[in-house]
Amino acid sequence: MSDIEILDDSFEPKAVHDHFMELTGLRHPSGDEDEVRKHVADCIKKIEGVEFLYYEPDAKYPGKRVIVLRRKGSGNYASAPYVTLQAHMDMVCSPDKNIFPLHIFGYSENKGPKWIKALKESSISSPEENIQDPDKGTTLGADDGIGVATMLAILEDSELKQYPIECLFTVQEETDMGGAANYDKNLLIGRRYINLDAEVANTIIYGSAGGRTVQYEGDVTLLPVTEDFITLELSVLNLRGGHSGVNINNGRLNAIKVLTGVLIRLNKRLTNLDVTGEGIRSYDLRLISMNSLTDQEIEEIIEARKKGDIKIPTVNKIPTWAKARIAIQRAENYDFKDDFDAYCEALKAQSQPEEDTFCWKVEEINSVQTPLDEASTDALLCLLQQIPNGVIHMIPSRPEVVEISSNLAAIEPIELNDGKVVIMSLNRSSNSDSMEALIQIQENIGKLFKYDVKNFDPYPIWQPDDNSVLLNKAKDVYRDKELYGDETRATVIHAGLECSYIVQNYGDEIDCISIGPTIVNPHTGGERLQADTVGTFYKAVTRIIQSLF
Repeated sequence: MSDIEILDDSFEPKAVHDHFMELTGLRHPSGDEDEVRKHVADCIKKIEGVEFLYYEPDAKYPGKRVIVLRRKGSGNYASAPYVTLQAHMDMVCSPDKNIFPLHIFGYSENKGPKWIKALKESSISSPEENIQDPDKGTTLGADDGIGVATMLAILEDSELKQYPIECLFTVQEETDMGGAANYDKNLLIGRRYINLDAEVANTIIYGSAGGRTVQYEGDVTLLPVTEDFITLELSVLNLRGGHSGVNINNGRLNAIKVLTGVLIRLNKRLTNLDVTGEGIRSYDLRLISMNSLTDQEIEEIIEARKKGDIKIPTVNKIPTWAKARIAIQRAENYDFKDDFDAYCEALKAQSQPEEDTFCWKVEEINSVQTPLDEASTDALLCLLQQIPNGVIHMIPSRPEVVEISSNLAAIEPIELNDGKVVIMSLNRSSNSDSMEALIQIQENIGKLFKYDVKNFDPYPIWQPDDNSVLLNKAKDVYRDKELYGDETRATVIHAGLECSYIVQNYGDEIDCISIGPTIVNPHTGGERLQADTVGTFYKAVTRIIQSLF
C-alpha cells in the first residue's frame, strides 16, 4: 500500500489557483458552459483596459458562444501586433454531468510530487483510501480549466499590462470543437497564437491529428427462449480508460472489447470447447443487449430526439465499463459464472500493472426483453471483435508518435433504437490518406455483417511547421534551466486540438503552438494535475509573450 498524504489543494501562482478553484464550483460540461461564460465575463469587467470584442450572453449556436477579448499594448508596444491566447471553457464530465461542484483534494504519494484531484461526493469522507481509485473519482476539469484560469491571471498580471494580448475562449471542444470550428474568423487579428490545452509540462505541441466519428448501424432478429433460460447481467468495470488519443498507445483495455472477448470465448457456437474437469467451457448463450452508455447519456439522447435533434455519445474517451445481458440455460448458471470469473481473472493478470483496478460482476436479473436469435448474437459479437481498435500504425518519421488509431467508443442499448444496434468509433490520423484507408476497412467490415457504416464530424489535421518562428522562440524559453532545460521537447500529438481549425482559418498567416502543465488521465475519474508544473507553465507563457516583443 502506497503512503498517501492528503494536503491542502493550493498551488502557484495564487491567481491561477483562485480562478481554477472558482471554475470547479461551476457547471460546465460541453454544450452547457453558460455559468463559466458569465464568470469569465464578470472577471473581465473588473480588469482595467480589457475590451470585449465579442460576447453574446444568450447565444445558443456554438460559434456565437465564444468570448473574444483584447487589451491594447502601451508604451513601446502601443502599436505592436497582438499575441493571441486560447483555451476552452468546457470539460469532459465523468462519470456523469452531476459532479458539480467538484470536490478537490491535494495529495502526495510516497512523499513524491503533489497532485490535485477530484473525488465523488460519496468518497470524500475517506480521501486517503479513495484518492487513487478512478472509480471513486470524477474528472477534474484541469483540461482545460487551467488554461482558462491562466488567461484570466495573465490579464490581471501587472507585469504584462504593456503587452498587446488577445484572448479567445471557446466552447464544446470536448465534443465537436463547435466553438473553434464555427466562430467568425474576422474577430481575431493576432497571428501569433498560443493554445493553452496541452498536457505535458516540458513539451511544446506544434501539430495534431485530425479525426472522424464512425457509426455502425444494423438490424437484428429477436427470438424468444424457452422457460429453462434465465437472464444474467454481465459487467466489466473500473478499467483505467483515458483520452482516446493521448492514451491510445498505453496498453489500456477497452471495456467493450473485453466484454466482447469473454462472450466470444464462452459462446459454444463461436468457440466450441467442451472441457472436462478444470478449464473454461463454452455455452449456449444468446445476447439480449449490450450497453456502454450512462443513464444520463441515454436520457440526453431521448430528449434530443424529442426535439428533432441528434445527440452523439461521448467518443473521445476509452470506455471504462460496459454491460451485457444474456440468456443462458438455468442449469449452466453457476458454471458460467465461474468461467466468466476465470476468464476475467486471467485477463486482469495479463494486463498488469496498467489495469490494477479492473473488476467485474455477474448477476441474475428479471428481464422481459426478447433475446437476439443465434445468428444475430454471433454476428454482433464477431462484428465487435473485428472493428478496429487501438493503434493502427506509427508515424514512420516519428516512430514514437501514433499516426492513426481508432477507439471503439460506445454501443447503445438495442431498446434505444427500435431494435437496431448502433456502435460508435472515433478515428484519429495525422495522414489524410491513412484516414481514408481506415474508413474503407470499416465500411468493408460493416458490409460483411450487413451493417451500414457512415462517418461524420470530421475535424482537420494541424500539419507541423518546423520553421515556425513562434515554435523556435518557445523552444528558447523552455530550454532555460529555470524552466525545463535539456528536458524540453517539441512534438506533434495524436489528439485533436482546436489549433487545427485556427490554422485552417488563417493558413500561412498564423503561427501556432500548444502548451500546458502536466495533466494525467484526462477524461476519466483518474484525472489529476501535477501542482508544481502550474507555476512553471505560467512562467513559460509569460516569458514567451515577452520574447515576442
